[in-house]
Amino acid sequence: MAPSARSTPPASERTRRLRLPAWVTVAALAIVALTVVAAVVGPRVPAPHQACPAIGYSSVLTVTLEGATSEVAVLQVRDGDQWQPPYPPDAAVPAIPTSHDGDTWTFTLFSPPNQIALRALDDDGDVLDQTEIDVGWVRVGGTAECGGPTEAEATWVL
Repeated sequence: MAPSARSTPPASERTRRLRLPAWVTVAALAIVALTVVAAVVGPRVPAPHQACPAIGYSSVLTVTLEGATSEVAVLQVRDGDQWQPPYPPDAAVPAIPTSHDGDTWTFTLFSPPNQIALRALDDDGDVLDQTEIDVGWVRVGGTAECGGPTEAEATWVL
């Protein structure tokens, strides 16, 4: 018999297939499975609670008066049970920081409500007019989770 063109090489000349140990295959499958689970579940896991740096932020309210403002000596804002700043000034009553430039008054509040009560006083402390205004406070710092300082603007026509 003549040797065939397709003869099988002897075992020593055959290329051996690389066989990995079973633990390598199991480890590779475990890594792939964990990666898939992390990609699917990861976005749904809430982030750890963030520590907030401060607990008391100030808020700035800017009120612009329009109309008959010539007799207005003081503009007050209701802060809890008191009108601020006190008029006439009283050293026994703590006052919130207040400033004004012309017909624009600025108040610094620490627990601002959405509805602000305002009153305009003359030089004698008599009430010229009084109103309540809904203001939209806008956060201007901090984070949504921890809060932060806010600002609001309002216009009052006397």
